[in-house]
Amino acid sequence: MNQISLVIILLAALIIPLVMARFRLTLLPTAVIEIIVGVILGPSLFNLIHTSETLTLLKNVGVIVLLFLSGLEIDFSLFSRKQTDLSPLQQKQAVSAPRYSAVTLAFLSYASIAVMSILLGFIFQLTGLFSDMWLAAIIFMTISLGIVIAALKEKELLSKPFGQTVLLISALGEVVPMLGLTFYASIYSPHSKSLWLLLLILLVAALLFWRFKAFFKFFDKINKSTTQLDVRLAFFLIVALVTVAESVGAEGVLGAFLAGIVLKLLEPHEETKVRLDSIGYGFFIPIFFIMSGVGLNLKTLLQSRETLILIPAFLVAYLLAKHWYTRSCDCGLRKLTRLPVPP
Repeated sequence: MNQISLVIILLAALIIPLVMARFRLTLLPTAVIEIIVGVILGPSLFNLIHTSETLTLLKNVGVIVLLFLSGLEIDFSLFSRKQTDLSPLQQKQAVSAPRYSAVTLAFLSYASIAVMSILLGFIFQLTGLFSDMWLAAIIFMTISLGIVIAALKEKELLSKPFGQTVLLISALGEVVPMLGLTFYASIYSPHSKSLWLLLLILLVAALLFWRFKAFFKFFDKINKSTTQLDVRLAFFLIVALVTVAESVGAEGVLGAFLAGIVLKLLEPHEETKVRLDSIGYGFFIPIFFIMSGVGLNLKTLLQSRETLILIPAFLVAYLLAKHWYTRSCDCGLRKLTRLPVPP
């Protein structure tokens, strides 16, 4: 049964993009369609796919690889300071440059999301819809980085300032709530580990970066088609940082995201990124999205009266929190392209 379920998942992952291309379905990104197909093929409807230890493992690997590739997409040149002593040509280019940097827009946009989420969490607690204000706020300020980056990739926006702005906002929407949940657990759970242990993740990441800093300088001399040393290094970084993250009580995906950042800072060849994308988006990531849909059992979910009330309430609150995000992205796009911002 496990093998049949895996065959169905891989067949669905193959057919979905073909059908979308054939009928020119561009309204939703492929990742969202894969989740919907997972709901249809799972226990909510046809019950053709059954959860197993193997599929759960592949799903977990999929989300780890997805977050790793997300960290690999960040353009760190956006964080560099602007030069003060510019040549005449650079001064001419600076005049037509965007007024606001992608980093500034990203942090301001996500700050507005965080403020709105805390306000909505307070309203939910006040009205009795949700008992814990801070947990509700963490939920509302969460952004699915995996779906966002999949959409940005499909639209080929990651190489543009606007795409990097959205990517940075989404990265904050993934990392900040993860850290928030870690702090939340440390306060309310007697079995949580000390928060200072989180610093070990950054320490290990810095150590790995320092150790492999010169790796790609002699990579071409020693690499062979049968060794694929750059891919082996990538998966070593993933496993090492995921292990450290889970050991200190944090989420493994946080370690995977940091692993992507470390490899990005090591400045790998473009071929390395292409091979890693092929492994991730060709196998592991579709399994993660489809299995996410399979895990959503609508029949069980809709049997609860409280759930029927909370689902639309949470949806409205989530959309309200992200309204500022959408508005900021729209304004950011126009400022980055020097177009007028509508009232």
